[in-house]
Amino acid sequence: MMARNKDGFEEIEALIYRLFAEKQFALALLALVMVAQLLSAQFLLLRLKAPASQAVAAPAASQRVDVRCDAPGDLSSARGKVVVVHLGAAANACLAQVTDASPSELVVGVETDANRAPR
Repeated sequence: MMARNKDGFEEIEALIYRLFAEKQFALALLALVMVAQLLSAQFLLLRLKAPASQAVAAPAASQRVDVRCDAPGDLSSARGKVVVVHLGAAANACLAQVTDASPSELVVGVETDANRAPR
């Protein structure tokens, strides 16, 4: 027998059995339909994925400039292109730990030099 979750469906199940026992078939069937709708909605919610409008394809090699933080290079060719920053090993390890914790959202902050003029 399957283990049951204590999530409210046991109470609904008991109510449905009681309604059938009291020969209140219309109410029992209505309760069964409601449970089926709840389970269907729950199933559909579990299958949701991010909207296509939020999905972004990786830029092509001709549209991007790769920069490694361990050895920054010439950035004169970055104007008008997507800059892909490759973090060092320490930052990669930190991000791996954070993503393993399954946060709802991940925002990566970048420290800037306060004395430097903005571009």
